[in-house]
Amino acid sequence: CGPEGVEKCVVLKRIRPHVVSDDEFGNMFLDEARIAAKLSHPNVVQIYDLGKADNTYYIAMEYVSGRNVQHLITKQQTLGGHLPVAHVCRIIAGVCDGLHYAHARKDYDGKPLNIIHRDISPQNILVSFAGGVKVVDFGSAKASTQLALTRSGVLKGKYAYMSPEQVRGNKIDHRSDIFAVGLVMYEMLTGVRAFEQDSSLKTLKAIVQEKPLNPRE
Repeated sequence: CGPEGVEKCVVLKRIRPHVVSDDEFGNMFLDEARIAAKLSHPNVVQIYDLGKADNTYYIAMEYVSGRNVQHLITKQQTLGGHLPVAHVCRIIAGVCDGLHYAHARKDYDGKPLNIIHRDISPQNILVSFAGGVKVVDFGSAKASTQLALTRSGVLKGKYAYMSPEQVRGNKIDHRSDIFAVGLVMYEMLTGVRAFEQDSSLKTLKAIVQEKPLNPRE
């Protein structure tokens, strides 16, 4: 609450107490704040403040009144149908707009930030009740300015939406996010995850070696 009773509803994101002493989590948290604070776009959730209270950091971010895409998919499945194609296309277009902005973003001195989200999934795409589309959670993002380094052999992101390059541990670029967007769109249209198997290892193997079933089938 600000002066003269001015109020703004925000979301406070904090590090969970059981990992608050882990330096890697702390650096990732700070990286997320630094990256997201440089982004200001209608299709990206806005960061308002980074602070510290009770010896732990917090991020104050935009509150989106709505649902994530995973909720929409699950709700539609319970109703025995699929999301309307026009709605899917509208949501995906918003995601692409937000990601293109992030991918092309430059620092204040004109140096490319080389931002890659690395964790595009239905849970990280919000649709507001007013019809807005927002990409959220840059906690796994990679950028040229980040402090935290990914340990060798550590995969960041949700397995079912990784690109083959991520799975192999190869160097990735913005195309990895685009691949993930395609997988989200596939799931929104069909209700099925393109590569998901009965174990994480089989899912990762399918991403690298197999092709998804034609959506028309």
